[in-house]
Order: sequence, then structure tokens, then C-alpha cells
Amino acid sequence: MQSRPSSAIYPRDGTWYLGFMIVDAAQRGRGVGRSIYSTVESWAAARGATEIRLAVLEANEAAERFWRSLGFIEYRRVGPDTFKMRSHRRIELSRRLSGATVEGSNK
Repeated sequence: MQSRPSSAIYPRDGTWYLGFMIVDAAQRGRGVGRSIYSTVESWAAARGATEIRLAVLEANEAAERFWRSLGFIEYRRVGPDTFKMRSHRRIELSRRLSGATVEGSNK
């Protein structure tokens, strides 16, 4: 078997993906989401995470603002894709836990 360069491995070592996080509408704005994310980030970092990535739907402006307020930066936009007969674009965001620049970002 031929080995591949590390840049071709998906996911890259140290890159963790947060697939879905939702907070009950009645609890939003009370720090619950920040607390949950802080716990997840600490847990992931203790296990070798150096970067966390996630995606939000472009139409979900509140979620995008929330993630950006935590230091996530956009590294690309994808779509439109069709899901449940609706067209969606997603914004992919990343946060480096080590403070390094995110590959593919404009920052």
C-alpha cells in the first residue's frame, strides 16, 4: 500500500468536527451554548484536537453570529445543496485551538 501525504488525509490529524449543537430556544442568550461549547473544546483539546470545524446554514444568521462570537472564522461557502426539497448554502467555520492560521481561510 502506498502512503499518502498527511495533507491528503481526511480528516486531518487534530481536526475535529462538531456535527450538530442545538440549545432550546428558551435557554438561548443565557450562556448555555457557550458553556456547552467550552466543555466540548476542553474535552477535545485534552484528546489532541488542534482545530474544530463546523458548518451553519447561510440562512441561520443567529447561529453564524454565535459561532463567530466564539472566534470561529469562515474558511469557505458551499452549495447550494438540496435537502428536504429546499436549496441551502452552508458556511464552513473553523477555530484553531493552538492559535495558528486556519488553512484555506482568508484571515
